[in-house]
Parts: sequence; C-alpha cells; structure tokens
Amino acid sequence: MAAQQIERHKLGRKGEQIVARLVNGKTTNHTAPFDVVDFASSKAYEVKSMSALSKDLKIHISDHSYERKIQFAKQYKLKMVLIAVVVYNEDTVEVYSGKLKQSIRISQMKRIS
Repeated sequence: MAAQQIERHKLGRKGEQIVARLVNGKTTNHTAPFDVVDFASSKAYEVKSMSALSKDLKIHISDHSYERKIQFAKQYKLKMVLIAVVVYNEDTVEVYSGKLKQSIRISQMKRIS
C-alpha cells in the first residue's frame, strides 16, 4: 500500500471510531455496506472522513455502492444516515450529518459536533 493510501485508511478508521462513540453504534468490517450500524435505533451510518485541507469538501458515492446500501437498509429496516468527519488536526474534528445521498457538499449538511 502506498503511504498516501495508508494515511487515508487511518483517517477513515479514525472517523468511523469517532462516529461509533458519538451514536453508540458498532463499527462494521471493511466489506460491509455501512461503516457503523446501530440496530437498537434502526440506523445505518455511512462515514466519510476527510481533511479540512481538501480542495473540495464534497462526498460522492458510486452507483454500485449506493445500491448495496439501499438493499441492506431495506432488508434490515434501517434509516440511512450520512456522516462526514472533517479533520483539522489530531485534536480538532467537526462532524456533520445528513440524509444519505449519492453526492452532497459538506456545506449542505448539519454540523452535529
């Protein structure tokens, strides 16, 4: 794995852990349709983590991935939630929430932390 890929993977996992603690959910394995699931509250969370230094704070989910998420949510009767974790540094993050869409800008989401 290239160094940049490793850093992105670590950033993503950190975001998932932050969200799991925030919503009292459980992180899933890497191949699951959603990153964090809370069956008690019937919610499935797709977590996108990004650096605040990114030139475009926008999220895009591929057609195939989006379809997998819809099928999973229907099967288990879960509400789909998109969470964005914007990392400024090791100690500073902002967390945003919104309805799961294929494409959305962070500015269109609600800040929750």
